[in-house]
Amino acid sequence: MKRRFIAIVIGLLTLSWACSDDDDNQIPVIEPEAQGVFKGVVEYEDEELEIEFPWVRYGNLEWMTTNLNIDISVDRWSTSNGCEISHDPDRNPIDMEIEKKQNYETFGCLYTYEKASILCPEGWRIPTDEDWQSLEKAMGMSNSDLNATDWRGNPVGTLLQEEEGSMINLRTGGMGDNDGFYFTYVYGFYWTATPEAEESNLHYCRQISYNSGKIARLTIDKGKMLSVRFVRDAK
Repeated sequence: MKRRFIAIVIGLLTLSWACSDDDDNQIPVIEPEAQGVFKGVVEYEDEELEIEFPWVRYGNLEWMTTNLNIDISVDRWSTSNGCEISHDPDRNPIDMEIEKKQNYETFGCLYTYEKASILCPEGWRIPTDEDWQSLEKAMGMSNSDLNATDWRGNPVGTLLQEEEGSMINLRTGGMGDNDGFYFTYVYGFYWTATPEAEESNLHYCRQISYNSGKIARLTIDKGKMLSVRFVRDAK
């Protein structure tokens, strides 16, 4: 009888510890203060390109919630143009076009920093490193993690990938350069407007992962092609 009692107590303690671990791993529910849809135009090479995207508000900032996907005409899709859809160039032409269409719908386009700056609609901007830190803090990141580099801030990376909940909906669209495309479906990379140092060719960026609750704060060359979100001051 005594042994049975001890076994029951151990079982209850184990269950209690398991529940505590589950509680520690629970993702908080964080929702925007407001949301809406922006409609406008972007001037590019003497053309007016229509742009429309949803946004959400956190604090004094309104964030675009889809990756930039302004359709620069098909004959201009090239890495030298600073804008491309991620794809495997070794595929046969038919499969490659199917892949590009799917990736465009899911991830938008990848842009160099210069190209992203040109395609920004009036009133919006590429978020600064400080803007990203403000959003990360709204997701619950500690002050000690905000200025850290590399991976930090679990579960902020998960929260920022939520299509519902936070509604920020960051995507793992990979990155690109003149040699090809990397990490599609695995990592997502997003520009900030903040250089590492004055006149530096390196800018801070954010990196998310499909299997991590953290978000990385890194620097990267402006010539790389990353995903783009815009932000504006709330009115």
